[in-house]
Amino acid sequence: MLGPTDRQVDPVAAEETLLIGDVPERTWRAFQESRAVGKNAPPSLHIKHWQRSRRLGARPEGRRVDDALVRGEEFKLRSEHVQVLQSLGAAALDQAAARVSAHDFLLLMADADGLVVRASGGGAFRDEARRVRLMEGADWSEASRGTNAIGTAAAEMRPTIVLGRGHFGRSYHQLACYAAPVIDPHGRLVGVLDATSYKDRAHGEVGQAVFAAAQVLTELLRLEAFASAGGSVLRVLARAMERSTEPTLLVEAPGRVSRLNAAARVALGGEPAGGGTGPLLGMGWRGLIEEALDPTPGGRPIERGLATGMRLRAEPVLDATGMPLAVCCRLEVPVRSRAVRAAPEDAFGRVFAEDQKLLDAIEWARMVAQSELPVMLLADTGSGKELFARAIHQASERASEPFVAVNCGAIAPSLLESELFGHAPGAFTGADPRGREGLLHAASGGTLFLDEVAEMPVPMQAALLRVLDSGAYRRVGDRVEQHCDVRLICATCRDLDAAVKAGTFRQDLFYRLRGASVRLPALRERHDLPALARHLVRARAVRAGWAKPPSFAPGTAEALGRHDWPGNVRELLSVLDVMLLSARARGGTRLEERDLPPELMKRRSEHPAAHGALRTAEQEALERALEQHAGNVSAAARQLGVARSTVYRLAKRFGIPLGKTR
Repeated sequence: MLGPTDRQVDPVAAEETLLIGDVPERTWRAFQESRAVGKNAPPSLHIKHWQRSRRLGARPEGRRVDDALVRGEEFKLRSEHVQVLQSLGAAALDQAAARVSAHDFLLLMADADGLVVRASGGGAFRDEARRVRLMEGADWSEASRGTNAIGTAAAEMRPTIVLGRGHFGRSYHQLACYAAPVIDPHGRLVGVLDATSYKDRAHGEVGQAVFAAAQVLTELLRLEAFASAGGSVLRVLARAMERSTEPTLLVEAPGRVSRLNAAARVALGGEPAGGGTGPLLGMGWRGLIEEALDPTPGGRPIERGLATGMRLRAEPVLDATGMPLAVCCRLEVPVRSRAVRAAPEDAFGRVFAEDQKLLDAIEWARMVAQSELPVMLLADTGSGKELFARAIHQASERASEPFVAVNCGAIAPSLLESELFGHAPGAFTGADPRGREGLLHAASGGTLFLDEVAEMPVPMQAALLRVLDSGAYRRVGDRVEQHCDVRLICATCRDLDAAVKAGTFRQDLFYRLRGASVRLPALRERHDLPALARHLVRARAVRAGWAKPPSFAPGTAEALGRHDWPGNVRELLSVLDVMLLSARARGGTRLEERDLPPELMKRRSEHPAAHGALRTAEQEALERALEQHAGNVSAAARQLGVARSTVYRLAKRFGIPLGKTR
């Protein structure tokens, strides 16, 4: 086969990495001798892939009788179909080659049928690579070599790791291989990126480099296709996503929901982008394409999924060759069919808390949720403010109505007013000639969550205060006053007292909001970090496709507490994802300190003597300040020039009982 394969990737399953780990020699031999029973039986995953290799005619030794390389005109013709990847992604490929070479891995690019068309890097592994035919012109399909990262990633259409005797062929039992498919905008396999070396060189960073580079190449192909489609595509997308007041989704091939407008997020209960269309619309990519190309007007009713009861109108977005790149899906919501979503038994059930400060905040928030008071969440970035805001909404009487979230810091000040309040027809250059309702209208009857509210321009703060007082507002460029019934939850990581003094936040709005404020502790202040890490690992492991979530090696979860976590829970989630990838890459069943991201390990290991001296100096300064002020935390904090929370955190770290000093 030449060019992209017709196989298409599942937009959800593609995110799961396939790990075919090392097994004992006797286990591999038992299968090859057809004695895969009893205590030597391979894992079912290995049996599945090895049996497929056997059916395809792969040899147990790994080498074919005729192991000739593809050369000359045939090689040139087949490599041309991957040339676009090498041209578009030259920088990404060079960077990946440098990263994997640092671990003595060879970076390989293969076409959709497993033919290696490019090899670079390798370090100390280069000579061995040629011996096992990891070179340009070699066929590494499953039919030729059996289970291996290149051939299996092509067959499975997902990132794949094969370690040691996870390979079908004996010749490759000393190898560790990481591979990921590169997918074109129509969901077809274009090629496979792979890194291979000795199995004792296996390292999680190699897998990260390969998987990230493959994603970059896939995204470059997507951008190239949209760019070549011309201005009509951009006009369709702008009309459908930016200006439409109807719930609208953009679904890209081969069925991934890449974007939802504000009305769609409300209509579908806050469902995020990134997943497949099945759970939302009850149909896959082919069904959407058929609907989009159907000349019959009026659309069709949706009978399954979250959009059940709505009517779908689909419009195709075609590339330069006339192939569908995406489908704009507009949903018509019947006035009387809004689904009533009952509040869960415990609205705060998704907020993990074993820390007393956070438990106290939850109890206070439960009480506040039953009122109509506006709420102010005070928390550092990455602490889970939106999750907490959703819990307050679900615990309120408005749980069955919309929850609309907007980050005030992520929208340009010039656009924020029209996004929030909407605009009249032709209110400004580029405005929708039909006018547009804003997020206040979308949240009517429910809750509007304004994150980073301190970034809101001062004139808009005055309009927001008027909404709080009377429910009245005007769209941009409109003389007609409108009214809304909205519960407001705001959040900020800024010091609002300082912002009021600096004149960047209105004092009257500050007083209106702070009555029902909820303060969430930063991750570094929480006492339940190890328990939280274990809880998150269980959830992330299931999402990453682990059959059984891994445990932490002794002391590893506690070691996470030695980091200050400036990015809070968001940073912790990123670190845990890296640790899971690293553990899976080396075939481990538990997370160890060596699985920490390299930059975190580096910060922990840099200048240990200097860190020890700094720790001693901090401890002595804190003890002196507490002694001088008879244990008064506020006075000690003022003397040291830090916040009271910092004094509490340092006292806990150094084991200094507050109220007593040495």
